[in-house]
Amino acid sequence: ATLRQAIYWSIPEPSQVAMAAAVLVRHIRRPVARLSEIVGTSAFRPTEAVRRIRTGYFAEDADFIDPDGPLLAQRQGDRWRYMDDPTLASSVLERNNVGMGMLVLNRPKGLDLPLINDLYVRLRNLEVNSLKRFVGLTANDPGPFCMGLDPQELLLAATVAKRYGRLPKFSRALLWHHQELAHLVADFRKPLVCQMSGLSSNGGAALACLASFSGAHEDSEVAFDSCQAGVVPMGGATHVLAGLSWNLGEFLALTGRPVRGADLVYVGLLKHWIAPEALPFLELTAEKHLEVSETDSRGLLDEHSLPLPDGLGDYDSLPKKVIPVLQRAFSKESVPEILIALRQEGLVRDTIISSFVDDCIERMERASPLALHVTLQLIRRARAVLNDVRAVPPKRSREEALEENLRLELRAQQRLLCSEDAMIGLHARCLGREMAKGVWSRRGLTDVTADEVKDVLKSKPSHSVSGETEDFAVHERSEISLSSHPRLRQYHPEFDPSTGLDHDPAWMQSEVKRWSTELFAEERRRAIHELLGSADPALYGQARYTRSVAGG
Repeated sequence: ATLRQAIYWSIPEPSQVAMAAAVLVRHIRRPVARLSEIVGTSAFRPTEAVRRIRTGYFAEDADFIDPDGPLLAQRQGDRWRYMDDPTLASSVLERNNVGMGMLVLNRPKGLDLPLINDLYVRLRNLEVNSLKRFVGLTANDPGPFCMGLDPQELLLAATVAKRYGRLPKFSRALLWHHQELAHLVADFRKPLVCQMSGLSSNGGAALACLASFSGAHEDSEVAFDSCQAGVVPMGGATHVLAGLSWNLGEFLALTGRPVRGADLVYVGLLKHWIAPEALPFLELTAEKHLEVSETDSRGLLDEHSLPLPDGLGDYDSLPKKVIPVLQRAFSKESVPEILIALRQEGLVRDTIISSFVDDCIERMERASPLALHVTLQLIRRARAVLNDVRAVPPKRSREEALEENLRLELRAQQRLLCSEDAMIGLHARCLGREMAKGVWSRRGLTDVTADEVKDVLKSKPSHSVSGETEDFAVHERSEISLSSHPRLRQYHPEFDPSTGLDHDPAWMQSEVKRWSTELFAEERRRAIHELLGSADPALYGQARYTRSVAGG
């Protein structure tokens, strides 16, 4: 007991512990008058190497150290162990059990073409799997969830377009497949449980917002800041923003202000308040979902939605008192009128409203004027399309409305990437810099004409600059998996009695090639080599071995 007390107060080196034990043995047969008789010996004499540690006694103490646990740190990636990639290095990780499939995004930089193709194929396989009642989608710890399209990929597209006069094939495939992925997530035929873990922006945030069972928690954050990089939001972002009330869609897209926590559910971006532990718990209980009907299985998912905490407070990301101000300002017809209305609203004496409005004005003045005008028109057109769905009788279906809005986004993005503003904004975004006021090709928000905006949004599918060939469209997909059994094939909706097959082999071969992770990989490497020329890659912030790993 004396040795334990002495070591508790001063932990010496192992050799000193042995000497202390020898001292105790010598004193074992005679009573010890004072503890200092032992602690004062040379074995317990303080030295520079002595380390002093105080820990809590009870497990709930803040400084408690579990003697059975690891001393230095918890195991990294412990939550997502037993994935299909044991090294946890793949951009998309997958883990399956009976009743549920789990997909984990693992590329914090954003979406590139291999990740989009890989994620699309995995989602399609899970969609037609009869043993999966629902699918989970989240990101690896500690986040972010998804930052949208990788700004380096967009900058590469803008650079090649600036040199050769048109977007390269790999960039057009990146934009097109991104839209198809957003359509698949929104039109997924099974419940898609999406837990937004950490920060998410632009098209990455739209993936979570379009999911049928989207969830937020305290660390969730969304920002639509594409205009600050000279481009427009994609991946169904304008479709999501157009569905928000009180003109909050225009506010979020034009200012790029982030919304966090419970405010995401209150404004309508996400649908549920879900704890981060919900998906691992769903994996443990997913087998029970096969014992009930699909409707009851969907009801079981609602049980994981927690009570929503308070939000929209004065010190939250979106104070409730500023919502009427935002509605009055962002309901104006044009960007200059919105800016004038904000300046008038900022004259109030309420410090919370005035500081909030001043920040909105500053953010808008730092954004690309052309991108602001185009984004505003995209959201207004998307809202008009959604109004056709709500009309009685409906003028178009929800699927048609989503496809139309995705088509408008793709058309505008392809043309903006060929502009000078995209080069300026994306270069600053890749370097982590914020744009200053007046550095864009249009110095002010009033320097953009209506004809320039119409030229970006015009419906003509072929454009001489961007290299467009046709407008965006989505091929109808089957809900039943293919079968190798000849008698089961006849029940497939695409069964052809003349060939005895449930698919077109030539079309299927082209689809396998189109959704390969190596699609246009060689063309991309060649474009990077041509852009670098004989220059040293280190001058552009890249390692000198980038020539051999240009696809990295």
